[in-house]
Amino acid sequence: KQKISGYVVTAGPQGVFVALSRSLTGRIKLKALSETHILPEAVPKIHPPGSLITDMTVIYISETGKVELSLRTDDGLTAEQLSVGDIVSGRVKKVEPYGLFVRLDNSRTDAFIHRSEISDSASTTVDSYKVGTKIAQAKVLKIEGQKIGLTIKPSNFSAEDVEEDGSDSDDVQELLAAAREKMKGKKRKKGKTDETLEDEEVETPVTKAPKVKAKKRKQPEKVEENADESEEEPWQPLQTGSTAGFEFADFKVDSATSSDAGAENEEDEDEEDGKKKLSKRQKKAIRKEEEKELRKREEENADGQWADNPRSVEDFERLLLTQGDTSIVWIRYMAFHLKMSDLERAQQVAERAVKHVGFSDSKERFNVWVAYMNLECTFGTEKTADAVFSRASSHNDAKQVHMQLARIHERNKKTPLAVKAYEACARKFPESKKVWIAFLSFLYQNADAEGARKVLPKSLAALPRRKHPVVVSKAAILEYQNGSPDRGRSIFEGLLDSYPKRTDLWAVYFDAHVKAFTPPRVAEPDFNEIRPLFRRCGAMSLKATKMRFFFKRWLDFETKWGDEQSQEEVRSKAREFVESQG
Repeated sequence: KQKISGYVVTAGPQGVFVALSRSLTGRIKLKALSETHILPEAVPKIHPPGSLITDMTVIYISETGKVELSLRTDDGLTAEQLSVGDIVSGRVKKVEPYGLFVRLDNSRTDAFIHRSEISDSASTTVDSYKVGTKIAQAKVLKIEGQKIGLTIKPSNFSAEDVEEDGSDSDDVQELLAAAREKMKGKKRKKGKTDETLEDEEVETPVTKAPKVKAKKRKQPEKVEENADESEEEPWQPLQTGSTAGFEFADFKVDSATSSDAGAENEEDEDEEDGKKKLSKRQKKAIRKEEEKELRKREEENADGQWADNPRSVEDFERLLLTQGDTSIVWIRYMAFHLKMSDLERAQQVAERAVKHVGFSDSKERFNVWVAYMNLECTFGTEKTADAVFSRASSHNDAKQVHMQLARIHERNKKTPLAVKAYEACARKFPESKKVWIAFLSFLYQNADAEGARKVLPKSLAALPRRKHPVVVSKAAILEYQNGSPDRGRSIFEGLLDSYPKRTDLWAVYFDAHVKAFTPPRVAEPDFNEIRPLFRRCGAMSLKATKMRFFFKRWLDFETKWGDEQSQEEVRSKAREFVESQG
């Protein structure tokens, strides 16, 4: 397949019209723009007039010179891309007594029309069709794996389907004619434009475009009707009572203003801003700079750099068309507006995000809601933050949302609000150990040990007994790290009196106790605090596997901090235990 490039002339719901040369214009249909679905109103944003499109594939060239192009990289329509009710077209590939086999246009997919789905009357049968006959309109009836069933019975088509199909060719013809007219106008006025630029003094290096003459109408009283029609057909150029011509890239040309009027306006502006006139050399430098910037943007678009590093609203909008269900894209879009100090736009993007991300991926949806909450809690008011929090709780796991709200206030150094959020979360989910542990960690890390010591009894009263060891051991570790080591040891001792055979609790106790009395917490290891704990454990009467754990932890400590004599003491204690068991 041939790959070509061209510049966009116009874009709309009917597709993108691309200038392939001064006299040849091709069209990319909406379904051929991408492998994924693109909304019709988003087409002008993705491919604005004047932008360069590369790697287009020529699908076919008709006898009348119409060129159909495609940006798709696959082999066309597949069964996975179709759904029941879609309208397709194709050509008869094979005729059988029981029906017709049809090759769909712009694809390698075959579909089948049963003889009962050919016509509502007996006048049209399978024999009425020959191989190669064009099927202009067929409706998908059913899809079973790779098997596609179609119908061409008129009774199966709604009025909307028929109107859409009938209007498509007329609209496309009008749009194609308008695009060709623009190209011819540019060619006719090119020489005149170059001469005008050399003679006239202008403040901005904007290339003048040809004046588009409006056609005279025989019935001027129907201006309102034509205005309504232009709303339905936005690609149709305005012809009556309009001062807007067309837009090409960043340049806008007024079709109702003549060259003389433009020159008079420029002279008036020159008289008002005479001191700000630019010399020809300055204007030429500005033109070169703008051309350089435009060339750079075109190269970035051609290389796909906008997808990896979007730097404008257009880049983000284009990226969202293909990755709209990815939370990181929406979050980066919000951060982009915040970087520009545009809080209102960031809030609008957040609102779009929470409505767009579907329910199929709960993690992505939750990430977007957390970003929205973070935005309102950091930059919004308390009222807006509460409103977003309430909505997030109803659309996601309520416990996770409460926890995230508390963490957001904690990161923003809003301690009173964080305490309030943790307390509300603990009241709503009193049987969750994660909530109580997060609450205790927050209080200890913010130097509120007394508050944490008051919260611990409340958590034990609310939690089931099976969850007590985990919460109590975590509180003891936090005491060792942020409170009093003596109080932490007391908590561990009380816990191990109830669970003396839990080696996992002993391991946590050993780690916390050793870290509290060895560098870097203290200058020198305090053996008088550590060794009595190991000796007491070595004298316990438990199973051999559990005692082996205690002796191993003791020997590891002595190997790192002790000497040969202390290591020999551990080995002798272990031998004594083995002999007592034998």
